[in-house]
Amino acid sequence: MIKNIVFDMGNVLISYKPKDMLKKNLADENDQEILFNELFHSVDWLKFDRGTIRKEAFKVNVSHRVPAHLKNVAFDLLDNWYKEIHPINEMESIIHALKEDDFNLYILSNASSDFHYFKTKIPNFNQFDGVFLSSDWKMLKPENEIYQAFYSHFNLNPSECFFIDDMPANIESASNTGMNGYVFKNDFQQLTATLNALNQ
Repeated sequence: MIKNIVFDMGNVLISYKPKDMLKKNLADENDQEILFNELFHSVDWLKFDRGTIRKEAFKVNVSHRVPAHLKNVAFDLLDNWYKEIHPINEMESIIHALKEDDFNLYILSNASSDFHYFKTKIPNFNQFDGVFLSSDWKMLKPENEIYQAFYSHFNLNPSECFFIDDMPANIESASNTGMNGYVFKNDFQQLTATLNALNQ
């Protein structure tokens, strides 16, 4: 029996679109590609999400990798990227309905310490029973260890959990640890049908 619904954040609860952020800040497509690769698609970004690098060290590393004319833009993006995050408002009614049906709700996400600046943008954030961030635990999805630590921390049985994430690799690794799930691609109607079918 499923008792716990576990949500990823990016592109599930909140809109995270770094390429759109770059288009707003840079006219040149080549510059956009450089900063996408050196910021949001970099090893340092993964370390930032893992909690093994601080933002100031991230900036120093980036300053050595990007052209001089992009340094200030890169620093500004690192300082303010989360301001471009927006809630996925369609999730409000889904979350509310799940709580009405007495499910426990959790967040399990790869996220840096910047989470504390944007957590209020998460739909119905106060209805979640727990939050588990990669940066707090020095782990990342899709590593099996992060799921095991999540179950242990909240004393959950994985077979009683259902995971919603936009990345197939994360759903697959969760399944390998005993938690089934759903790959979400903005298909709210299908997600609702899937959730309604749980425990039937």
